[in-house]
Amino acid sequence: MINMAEAQDLSGLGGMLNGFRDMVKEDKKITFVGTPGFCTPFALFLGFPVRDKELAFVPNLNIDGTRALVATEYGLELGGPASAAADALVILGGMAMPKIGVTLEEIEAFLKVVEHKKLIGVCFMGIFDKAGWCQRLKYDMLMNVDLRGEIARY
Repeated sequence: MINMAEAQDLSGLGGMLNGFRDMVKEDKKITFVGTPGFCTPFALFLGFPVRDKELAFVPNLNIDGTRALVATEYGLELGGPASAAADALVILGGMAMPKIGVTLEEIEAFLKVVEHKKLIGVCFMGIFDKAGWCQRLKYDMLMNVDLRGEIARY
């Protein structure tokens, strides 16, 4: 991974949620940018501990498709149309996956259009580094999580 000062070590899902909450503690509005289906659940997951803030989700760089994330009795859900502008703009790792087809140039153009004060990346397995995004995008903070697991038959 690109040489960055390590700010916090994470362990487990709780560590991921607590780490994200710490990353955005000063921000009033958080907008997640990701692929529908794959990234949407991660936006809902990460947004849950900060559900008292204004939250939004932008699908596939489609600013006009931005939706609010709304806290309900079932957790967070996609709501009605919302603005993409945010204090913290969170790019989710699915955007950098080769099969998604979003280029670095498209992300850079998007960042010039959407008003934001802070850029955060949240990815798994170093996908931003593998895609070359760490070298070009000016992240204020980056969360990279390694997933490991197993399936057992009984």
